[in-house]
Amino acid sequence: MPKQVLIVDDDPALGAELARLVRTLDREPVTCATAAEAIARLGEGEIDLCLVDLDLPAAEGTAVVLKARACRPPVAALALTACGAGAVEALRAGAAEIIAKPLSPTRLTALLRRHTDDGGHRRSSGGAVIGDHPSIRVALERVDQLAGTDLPVLLRGEPGTGKETMARLIHLASARRDGPFLAVNLAAVPQMLRLVDERERPRADWLAAALGGTIFLEAIDELPPEAQRKLLLALRAGVVASADGASAPLEARIVAATARDLGELVAAGRFEAELHALLAKATIELPPLRERREDIPALVEHFRRQVNAREGRRVPGFALDVMHRFSQHGWPGNVRELEYLCERLVLMAGTRMVVMKDLPSHLRIQVIDFERATRRLPATGVDLRELLTELEDRFIAEALARTGGNRNRAADLLGLNRTTLVEKLRRRFVA
Repeated sequence: MPKQVLIVDDDPALGAELARLVRTLDREPVTCATAAEAIARLGEGEIDLCLVDLDLPAAEGTAVVLKARACRPPVAALALTACGAGAVEALRAGAAEIIAKPLSPTRLTALLRRHTDDGGHRRSSGGAVIGDHPSIRVALERVDQLAGTDLPVLLRGEPGTGKETMARLIHLASARRDGPFLAVNLAAVPQMLRLVDERERPRADWLAAALGGTIFLEAIDELPPEAQRKLLLALRAGVVASADGASAPLEARIVAATARDLGELVAAGRFEAELHALLAKATIELPPLRERREDIPALVEHFRRQVNAREGRRVPGFALDVMHRFSQHGWPGNVRELEYLCERLVLMAGTRMVVMKDLPSHLRIQVIDFERATRRLPATGVDLRELLTELEDRFIAEALARTGGNRNRAADLLGLNRTTLVEKLRRRFVA
């Protein structure tokens, strides 16, 4: 039996064109003019791929994407959109691809073949931004506003808040989605020193590799002054040199990320003012996890499903007291810390529910209000080691929050050297 492709479009002409294209690939088109009809059809099963127009009224296209994602197994959804409308919400809902209108038959044919050949159950998670806290909604609205432009974007947030994930979402929602997404860690100084050659001309390397796509510049604040000037020269010139010495235009969007206030670094003479102006034309703030605790259940569920699918586990969920403990924790490592912990717990639980005894020791104790707690030893005694661990965790989280994630300054506040602080974070929150 040929694989079935569900086509959801209220434009009869476009629906017929898509159906003809599906038939040329020996797939069977199943057409629906409304979201309600498509959702009912997905509920019946036997659909291998969903092709949905986001221009349906009242955001109904996104509802179809959500239903496709909820199927067991999930059905990949390819979302069609004009001018990027609804792309961000569709990606968050689980769309595997965003396809711009007017359609390119060549690209659409390739995508249809790739997804149906793979069983129709591929789904990209590169743009998964989970949560509905107002601060996340504001960030996503900014992505929506900027996706259709080529403006440089500056993402600012503590380590682990999901800056690279947000950068991928910007890329996937933009007209450059078919080009490469290249993440470059600018703390790797030797790599940056290859940006220009000895004659001060921009070099090719990764700048050329990202032509037509997006370059994510991670930890822009870590660049030494000389490398900042060289990067500025390459970006200002707008060209890169190919291997044969010829020049090519730098046709890549720049998305930079920092955990610090670049304005303060400019004022202190530690960051190039012109480079800051170039990158900060559009800034998106990413909140720490402790400021959006309401999103923790959705994040945990997302990570549970992800690890179950990837590792062949069948963990049904997390116990209520575990979720309550998660809501009380300070999460100094933010979403990344939660993701690593969930992965570890799901792998360990295997097929059963995650319970309190599965948690690392610093998360198993009752949370204490240290400002109100008595200074006398309770009659029932206390686990002093775990109590002090909890206190230390809280102070580390607060120090990182006050310093915007800067580990050097946080270590100073805590009276530690940076190496000791990094080791504590690695051992407790990542390992």
